[in-house]
Amino acid sequence: MEEKKADKDRLLTALINVCEAPHARYKDHPIVLALKHNGITHFIHMTAADVDALQCQKSGTLVPLELNFKMILRAFLAFYHHESHKKHGGVNILESTPGHFKNFRNSEHDLTKEITHWGLAISKNQGLTDWNKLVKPSAQDFKPYREANNWVDYKEVFMITLEAQNLTHLVDPSYVVIDVDLHKAQQKFLYKVL
Repeated sequence: MEEKKADKDRLLTALINVCEAPHARYKDHPIVLALKHNGITHFIHMTAADVDALQCQKSGTLVPLELNFKMILRAFLAFYHHESHKKHGGVNILESTPGHFKNFRNSEHDLTKEITHWGLAISKNQGLTDWNKLVKPSAQDFKPYREANNWVDYKEVFMITLEAQNLTHLVDPSYVVIDVDLHKAQQKFLYKVL
């Protein structure tokens, strides 16, 4: 719960400091109201479609967020991913300045392009990009291994989970790696869940 509040505070701070939402009325700013109404605290995981679907209360009626505010949010999201891609990792958006954001928005941001998550933009490898877009492996599906006497059952469940997520090749000693970037990304995921 504390992490969720911290994420919300960082997002509000970024909207005020980087996007220059007026501090005096940030609580009733349409962007803040729309994000709150839609329960969004992890802004960086949003897509352009998520931004386009935002709604907020206006005079007691639920209405779509105004286009100019959607454009600011889309540009801000693209800015975060652009900066993270340049640094090859997630950046602290609070270290950005309004001028830096405005410069990106006015000169580099292309409204016609889809917003690409920085993790996908790092690789030009199509297989890795496709895997990141299409496959959503879930760490929660992998149950923790606790007792040695349950190894056989655990291994069976583990293999079934790997098969369901199309990752069995990671434990196959005869597998020949063809796409090194994709293999490394999949191995990194598997190591995280173990």
